[in-house]
Amino acid sequence: MRKLFITGVPVTGKQLIGREKELKQIKHLLQTGQSVILIAPRRFGKTSIILTILEELREEGHWTADIDLFSITNRRRLAEKITEKCLENRKLFNVIAKLKERISEVFKNVEIKQAIEEFEFVLKFVENRPNIDELLEEALDFPQKLAEKGDKDLYFFYDEFGDIERLDGEELIKLFRSKFQRHTRVCYIFAGSHESLMKEIFAREKSAFYKFGRIIYLGEIEHKDFSDYIIRKFKEEDISINENIVDDLLKKTRCHPYYTQLLSQQIHYILRGEKKRVEVDDLTSAYEEAFISEKTYLEKMWEELSDSSVQLGLLIELAKGEKKIYSSEQENKVNISRSLNSLCRKGIIKRVNKGEYSIIDPFFKEYLIRSA
Repeated sequence: MRKLFITGVPVTGKQLIGREKELKQIKHLLQTGQSVILIAPRRFGKTSIILTILEELREEGHWTADIDLFSITNRRRLAEKITEKCLENRKLFNVIAKLKERISEVFKNVEIKQAIEEFEFVLKFVENRPNIDELLEEALDFPQKLAEKGDKDLYFFYDEFGDIERLDGEELIKLFRSKFQRHTRVCYIFAGSHESLMKEIFAREKSAFYKFGRIIYLGEIEHKDFSDYIIRKFKEEDISINENIVDDLLKKTRCHPYYTQLLSQQIHYILRGEKKRVEVDDLTSAYEEAFISEKTYLEKMWEELSDSSVQLGLLIELAKGEKKIYSSEQENKVNISRSLNSLCRKGIIKRVNKGEYSIIDPFFKEYLIRSA
């Protein structure tokens, strides 16, 4: 399969561009025993970066595990997922699901039988009414016990960690910290999309996770890295695209990784082997098609904000180019401040300077302008 301008899924290895500095820094921190907190907006490539590092660590003989908290609906499922992901390092897959289906058959597997004999708590997952709190505590300690037993270092990645709030966040965070701080063979990576929420968890002095790890803020990919990549990928397809058009493309996407790949992908589709040179009109048409393809996602963002006229009003002002909201809205500053904090917490805007904010998603900004 020919891979070209991939969107919607994590990419690793050579498909990951412009992140050499971050890859080197994060891997070095992890290998020196430093846990890492990676913060960046949605679709910025957080998952791709960490999965690439985990892939490299596995190739070097280390153990790894990763969980996306966005997909975890309750504490029991969290405990199950932690346990199953850890056991995968022993080449044991879907152990708990298999135990639930037919426990007698599972014990015929020598490797699974041995693992269960070593870590008997796994059997609690098939009890009718297990104590979920005890189960979760044992699961949280499992990476350390498994790493000690196998005499391996284990690197554990929690993606979208901000979603822990849905699972009784404050108490769970305290439990996580109480366990993780005693783990000597496990290093943790936490990634999150909502900057203000992640800072509350890891940078607020009263938080249980305060100073637990090194916080890294992931920015846009450098203009030159993306420009060189786009020109090279089109050249591989025997298509030429001049630097001015690439500059216009990156201006429209603001070097946002997802939208840059999406727009490049759409240009390639428009040409469909019929043309060998990208023209300005191709970029214009591709942008409109790409924008339409994101309409459902953008409408959902709009609808989620529809209950707050103040927030929508602020966003429209920002979309039109107003940076200093307080200067244009002098009345009811308390409501404005609360709305701005809420929008930051949701990962829709970010603070760029004192009293100045910007919309993170370039397509949503365009959507707001068109909807105003």
